[in-house]
Amino acid sequence: MPSSIDWFQYGVDPACWPRPELSERLLDRVVYSDFHETRRRRLSERIRLARLSAPWKTDGQLARLAASPRRPGESFRFAVLGDAEPGRYWLTRALFAVPGAFQAQWADLQTRGVDFCVQLGDAVSRGSVRNYLRLLHDLSSLRDPAPYLPVLGNHDRRYPHGKADCELFRSVFGKTHYAFDRGGYRFAVLDTSARRLTRRQFLWLEKVLDTDLRTVVFTHVPPADLEVWKDFSGRWRGYGGFKEGSSEFLRLMSRRRVERVYFGHIHAFGVREEGGVRYVLTGGGGSPLYPMGLQDRFHHYLVVEAGPDGLQDTVHCADGRSFVVPGRGFVSR
Repeated sequence: MPSSIDWFQYGVDPACWPRPELSERLLDRVVYSDFHETRRRRLSERIRLARLSAPWKTDGQLARLAASPRRPGESFRFAVLGDAEPGRYWLTRALFAVPGAFQAQWADLQTRGVDFCVQLGDAVSRGSVRNYLRLLHDLSSLRDPAPYLPVLGNHDRRYPHGKADCELFRSVFGKTHYAFDRGGYRFAVLDTSARRLTRRQFLWLEKVLDTDLRTVVFTHVPPADLEVWKDFSGRWRGYGGFKEGSSEFLRLMSRRRVERVYFGHIHAFGVREEGGVRYVLTGGGGSPLYPMGLQDRFHHYLVVEAGPDGLQDTVHCADGRSFVVPGRGFVSR
């Protein structure tokens, strides 16, 4: 909010900004001559974002999910949708993107009987008000969709690279770390969008995974120590992953015998087993498919069958194909 404006003279209390109940009528109380049309438009967009985001808060989505619980041992399905941002620049969109890929997959997964959908981050190309408005419009285009549970990606921050805050993401969806239980499983959502795992984050995750339930972890950036998934080939292997806390993360996953770890960030598909844990890269939610040395680059999402015997991943491709990911020992790069 611009500090140069005395909002109290317009009857607006800055402490309540930007509550959804601030309606468009507030604009009529602003003296137009005090600031130009750009500020007026930005104020309108902020009010609209606050109103549209209200039903998509993560706490509200989790409450929807809890309203129809699953008993321990009862089978259920959930979807995992990877990076969906359409690309920041017109050239990369023209060369590597498929218009409407995210919207088509968001609609298609609703037909799969899933209890909820986890989106693995990078839902917008940059964390701006206009980009989040477009995302909320896409999410709201369907009637009664499955609960949408977001992971924070680096593009969801104010700027996708370097130090940048995630306050706008928080204002739209809420918390960036959370966990919930369902049908004998505990699901943990971890924020690695800053390309690191801090000590505080590690301790939180360690506590969450201290359970007799089967455990599943969702995060955006893969750990660099896996190496096989990378932004580029050759000596840049592993460059796309987070380095700080990477080895500690892998050891924790093995020690807690985590059932599955799902990543995005890299726009491809892959499966790897390390230390008795299966790691699944699923970054094909609609973002541009950049040439990066990985052969399995295609738009897709996962439907995961969760039951007393474990998890079964099925890949649904944007071209209509689907296949079941084989069991232990299978590796895809």
